[in-house]
Amino acid sequence: MSIFVFSDSHGITDGIIKVLKKDRHCELVIHLGDFAKDMDAVKRKFENLNYEVIRGNNDWDRNVPMEKIIEVKCKKIFITHGHYYGVKSDYQRIINKGKVLGVDAVFFGHTHVPEEMFCDGMLVLNPGSIGRPVYGRNKTYCVVDVKDNKFWTEFKSVK
Repeated sequence: MSIFVFSDSHGITDGIIKVLKKDRHCELVIHLGDFAKDMDAVKRKFENLNYEVIRGNNDWDRNVPMEKIIEVKCKKIFITHGHYYGVKSDYQRIINKGKVLGVDAVFFGHTHVPEEMFCDGMLVLNPGSIGRPVYGRNKTYCVVDVKDNKFWTEFKSVK
C-alpha cells in the first residue's frame, strides 16, 4: 500500500495537487497538520483517495483530531503534528510516546525538515514541508510503502 505523507502545507496546496495528479499509485494520503483545511480542496479534486488528517499548532478546527493511531496492513502508525512533543528540540518525547503506544511507526511534522530514523525497530518519520520548507530546501513529502511486513520509504521533492 502506498501512503503519501504530507505536512505543513500552510495554505499552499499546489505541491500536493501536482504530486497526486502525477503519481497515481497513491492509496492513502496523510496530512500531519498546519493547515489541515488545505486538504478540503485536495479531497474535492481527488475524491477516490483515502485520507487521514490531523491538526497542527496553526489549525483551529476542533473537529480535526490532534493525533491518532491508524492501522495499515497490520502496522500501527501514530500520527501527530509533533509540537506537543517538543520535536524542534529533540525527538525523545515523541519516541517515548510511540513506545508507550506500542506502535510500529510515528509520523510527525512541525520542524519542516525531512528526516527518518529507526529507534528500537520503530520508524520515526517527518516528511518535511510541502508548503513552506526551511530556507534553501525544496518542498518535500514522503512515500511510504508497507510490503512484506516492512516499511519502505522514499523522500521526494516538488519544485
